[in-house]
Amino acid sequence: MTDVKKVIALNRLRAQMLDEEVSPAQKQYYLELAQWLENQNIQTAEEATESIKNTPYYDGAALAKELDGIHLRIRAARELGYEDVEKIHLQRREKLLSKGLQAYAFSQEWIDDYNRAQEASVRYMERKEVFGRIFRAYIRICGSPQREHRLEAVKDMKAALSELEQMGVSFEELAQQKAYRQLTMTTEEGMARFIAFVEEFKKTGTAAGAVDLNHLKKEQERIGRWAKEHAAQLIAAGAQEQWNRASCIAVPSDDPMGYDFIAMKEVKV
Repeated sequence: MTDVKKVIALNRLRAQMLDEEVSPAQKQYYLELAQWLENQNIQTAEEATESIKNTPYYDGAALAKELDGIHLRIRAARELGYEDVEKIHLQRREKLLSKGLQAYAFSQEWIDDYNRAQEASVRYMERKEVFGRIFRAYIRICGSPQREHRLEAVKDMKAALSELEQMGVSFEELAQQKAYRQLTMTTEEGMARFIAFVEEFKKTGTAAGAVDLNHLKKEQERIGRWAKEHAAQLIAAGAQEQWNRASCIAVPSDDPMGYDFIAMKEVKV
């Protein structure tokens, strides 16, 4: 095998080792370089190095690496729903392809564009933090069994909505964007209820359910009645179980969302 054939084989091996999803530009570069060298009348590695000096392949590896770096940032921004960040990185890719490595990647414009993308990312993160606080306050208002915790959540929601106003953005605007909607990890129906709740809260300044949770009390009473009516069935079902169970005491908890259970002993049924 001649030296140049070894170079060709090496470039194809490099391409083979690169993941097309992660490094598409570099993979394409090494495949095309191997094909180009194969089509030339070259015998040695030194000739191969000299022959590519006046071709796009000379700095093509560095260009491909930068393109793949931008490619990954575009993918990440798209998955996160950072539309503004994605747009900036798409513009960076187009500039790199049109202006070239030397004219763009080593310029102040490159630095400025990168910084713009970073600043846009920071804006998203700051807004996500506030949006998350609004959603957590909503959950506490609707689900916390202790009145003082619900009233505290009302204050938290007011403060967070005020912060959004200071940022120059509205809750309604953010609630329609993927970056913020996916924070809630809820269904479309659940998201619609959340948005409706906050919109009503902004209009009235009050939160339905913050003072009392009669619907929870009614549900607890319903479950209690059902348990009494089906007590014999529950006892019979329990008698059929054959695994180890723990005997414990339930005591009121400092956590407003539940009880502490203190195990006393393990019994075999």
